[in-house]
Amino acid sequence: MIDTPLHVTQATAQDRTTEHAERAQYNAERSRYLTAQTVLREITETLGTTFVPDLFAGLERKPACLEATWELFRDEVGLEALDAQTRQIVALAITTNESGTYQIAAFPHAFRLSPVGPRRCEIIESIIRMIHAFECYLSDVAPVHASSISTSGMTVVPTLHTPRRPT
Repeated sequence: MIDTPLHVTQATAQDRTTEHAERAQYNAERSRYLTAQTVLREITETLGTTFVPDLFAGLERKPACLEATWELFRDEVGLEALDAQTRQIVALAITTNESGTYQIAAFPHAFRLSPVGPRRCEIIESIIRMIHAFECYLSDVAPVHASSISTSGMTVVPTLHTPRRPT
């Protein structure tokens, strides 16, 4: 029997540990990705759109937050009680324009007079404000610039993002 030198045995054990850690990391990332894709699919199916509204698209990298935000939004807005056309109007309301302003903030009267109605508009605006208030805690990205847009009493931070640098 040939004795294997100790340094070779330790290197092999370290390689296995590294391989195991890399596999665990891959599995965790894959699980987060699949969770996010499942929630995003549910969002588009529920809203009856071919796109994910910007309110949720920005949360894709944080699937637990995405899922919780979607459940809160869906339940508080009462999406199940709405017809297909009204759900599509809601999807447009939580999509941003070129300047990063949510459509509901850019055209508040149009959405309030739509089948969405004033009460649901207030709920949607409240959820948008809540997400923006906690955005720095929920995401590993920060706004490109600190400018904000004030529309209909609601401050909306543009949704363009860049990776945050460690402080």
